[in-house]
Amino acid sequence: MKKIAPLVIVALVAGCCSVKTVSVNVTEPRPAIPVKEVQLALSAPTNAILIANIFAYAHDSANGAKIAQANLKTKAAAVGANLLVIERSNQNIEFDDPNNRFSIEANAYFVP
Repeated sequence: MKKIAPLVIVALVAGCCSVKTVSVNVTEPRPAIPVKEVQLALSAPTNAILIANIFAYAHDSANGAKIAQANLKTKAAAVGANLLVIERSNQNIEFDDPNNRFSIEANAYFVP
């Protein structure tokens, strides 16, 4: 029973927020890289190759917004992008209203 309790808690917490992350590939994905190698930047250098546009959405949960942000890096790493440039975000929303939705959009690049 003690081994099952943490799994139940994780399942309940995960069920409290709805997070969706979508990647739209622009070019062929590269081999996947470790998430820790994905960097954030304000703009991409001129030699950067756009690999994908990534969109993450979360409903009704500040925790969901944090998960959505983390999912961006995970999705970028999965397509071999080592640079993320945030294009749009509505991070200044109140989660008291159930109709609010957090969204963040980023371009994923490979920089040789």
